[in-house]
Amino acid sequence: MFNEIISQHFMNPKNIGELKNPDFVIEISNPICGDTIHMFLKTENMRITEISYKAYGCSTSIATASIISETLKGKTFKEIEQYSYEDVIDWLGELEPAQLHCVDIGYKIIKEASNPTKTALSKKEYLVEGKGNLI
Repeated sequence: MFNEIISQHFMNPKNIGELKNPDFVIEISNPICGDTIHMFLKTENMRITEISYKAYGCSTSIATASIISETLKGKTFKEIEQYSYEDVIDWLGELEPAQLHCVDIGYKIIKEASNPTKTALSKKEYLVEGKGNLI
């Protein structure tokens, strides 16, 4: 079952896509379930001016990326640094046990966004590319 917050952000996600020439890229993945989020940031004067993401995973992780992206937009790194794990719990609302891993995902994004360092997306190797040919 999905709470109203998760349902709204999954059905109407915000900030989807990949920013061209981002200043920073955040890559978060959960090795247990395979959820992966790539968040792209443009910044000015230590403030996030534009944000977008690509998310691969369950509906709750996609909604989490949307919620976190909306929360971080316009914030300074210092403001982001003040957010806690409990804040993420509040933003996501009541979750089922199988959805709780998304709190960790959201908090990891917050921690990375408070002091971003990576400026490019890692090269990924995929089992299937192009027209469905195995590589």
